[in-house]
Amino acid sequence: MSPAMWTAAGAVGAAVAALLGWHMHRRQMPALRALDAGFQCPDMRFRYTPQELFDGLERLGAGGRALLGRFWWADAGLSVALLAVLLAAAHNSVAAFAPLRVGMDAAACLRTLADLLENALLAGVARAYPGLRRTGMARGAAAATALKWCLTGLWVAGLFGGLVLRAARL
Repeated sequence: MSPAMWTAAGAVGAAVAALLGWHMHRRQMPALRALDAGFQCPDMRFRYTPQELFDGLERLGAGGRALLGRFWWADAGLSVALLAVLLAAAHNSVAAFAPLRVGMDAAACLRTLADLLENALLAGVARAYPGLRRTGMARGAAAATALKWCLTGLWVAGLFGGLVLRAARL
């Protein structure tokens, strides 16, 4: 794909990500915080335990758990939109360094898969709670969350590495 096409894909991804981010944090988050003033979405934390997840689900109640399900659907869309942005950024900023670009593409795709898995696992835990405390699923969600953040950091490191390499060529 040409740089112009990657730029267009990235711009569309950024617009969709901005819209979904606004919806999640300006529309859905206040409703969740109305149910639990200290609510912190587990997928925004690097580490959490199953008990911390269950405690948060308990504080939210049945209505809050239903809201979380919709929140994680929006987050799944945000993750896919962000993938377009990450791929476009890699293809336009480090295109001359093919091995680095391939590594960044792999990190971005794996990050999206980890985020989608995380959302599915968290939604499964929330749907089953309080009848079932799916501890294994909660641990899997926490592991997917940590992996998502590690892959995000790896992608950002690749971006900065590419910028250093470009600067060194000048």
